[in-house]
Amino acid sequence: MNKDWHSDHFCCWQCDNTLTGQRYILRDDHPYCIKCYEDVFANICDECAKPIGIDSKDLSYKDKHWHEDCFLCNMCKISLVDKPFGSKNDRIFCSNCYDQAFATRCDGCNEIFRAGLIFIRIFLTLLSIYLNFVFF
Repeated sequence: MNKDWHSDHFCCWQCDNTLTGQRYILRDDHPYCIKCYEDVFANICDECAKPIGIDSKDLSYKDKHWHEDCFLCNMCKISLVDKPFGSKNDRIFCSNCYDQAFATRCDGCNEIFRAGLIFIRIFLTLLSIYLNFVFF
């Protein structure tokens, strides 16, 4: 910020309270006190519906936001921070719960198809078609 103010004029852009000696945030070259910044600009947590403050980690996925402590599997409530997860019907799930609830299952044994198994199945089907074409 390349602006100069007298200390009496260095005020929050929203509430006009002095920012001298206070923490503040710059947004679009305007200073805001922490409270006003959070009231105006903070994202709302999809789980608890509270603002995600500047001192909190804001985790986001598909235009939804969560506090770090609120980023949980919708079924088992395990933390999803730094873990793989799946999404279905605007809800998030750990990989185990997602697989149990939504994964495609084998019609023969009812086991869940994992990504590698699906690839093998498709590959073998294509190989079978190729072999049939070559030998007939």
